[in-house]
Amino acid sequence: MVPRRINPARLRTVHLITETDTFDKKGLIYDRDRAALQPNVVCIDRDGSIIFEINEVGLKGDSIDPHRKLGVVWGDSVVFGSGRGWPCLLDRLAPGYQFLNGGLDGDHYDNILRRASEFNRDHLVALNLLMLGWHPLIPPQLVFRHRRTPRVFGQRKPTIVRSPASGNENIRSDLTTFLQHTPNTVVLTMPTALNPCIIDRDLSSYLVDGGDESGFRFLGGIPYQVEAQRLGCEHILERNDITREVCARLGIRIIDVFAALDTTRQADFRENFVDILHLRPRSYSLLVNIIYQNVKELLR
Repeated sequence: MVPRRINPARLRTVHLITETDTFDKKGLIYDRDRAALQPNVVCIDRDGSIIFEINEVGLKGDSIDPHRKLGVVWGDSVVFGSGRGWPCLLDRLAPGYQFLNGGLDGDHYDNILRRASEFNRDHLVALNLLMLGWHPLIPPQLVFRHRRTPRVFGQRKPTIVRSPASGNENIRSDLTTFLQHTPNTVVLTMPTALNPCIIDRDLSSYLVDGGDESGFRFLGGIPYQVEAQRLGCEHILERNDITREVCARLGIRIIDVFAALDTTRQADFRENFVDILHLRPRSYSLLVNIIYQNVKELLR
């Protein structure tokens, strides 16, 4: 009997993930040299069920289907999501298309743009959906500067200056350049459970232990602080404003996910969020329907 020929593109490295594991996705699947995901990886649980898969081109999802048009959703952990994530749910709404997950935990927006640019140069992508995420956010810091002030005991007295929070300074130019070179892109604003009405309130009483469907944490393992909460929300609001401005100027379609999931008028700001940034898996279909309604005429 002639052995069946195996397609090398479908060979995968398998990682078993147990409930007791401290599962650092980057430690298992991250290529530091490329600042991208390792291709051909499958993560499974104890019963052999696939938690998620990274395909031959280094994106979360199944192998590329040459019989369907390719769509990619780019972003950070909000796009990467839990389990298989949410981008693949678009496939059911858009026959003839395959959507892959280009999310990467902790990815800075400039690396998201770099990965998307390189992928579009190497592959035929029918539609890019781009969410810039929230990284980096550099909080205010105390900076000691020497100014021309009177000497104190023979030395100049240092002046303590509080630097502003930063991380959005270059987005306007970087996003403009990307969109000019990658026009087949629809941009998504960044959602958050926070809103201007609550960012200065102590929300520690709303933090609840539990899983992705019942608990609510601040943000990963970051300790809760009202100041960090305010800075994070202002940072995301500013980034979304810049994103809207750039897209309006260039005539690029934008899906205002932040507005669609705005928590201002919700009875509980935690309804769709497992922390201040990440959606609950039960809300993935809600997000996907919002996106589809805004792009469905592009998917014919």
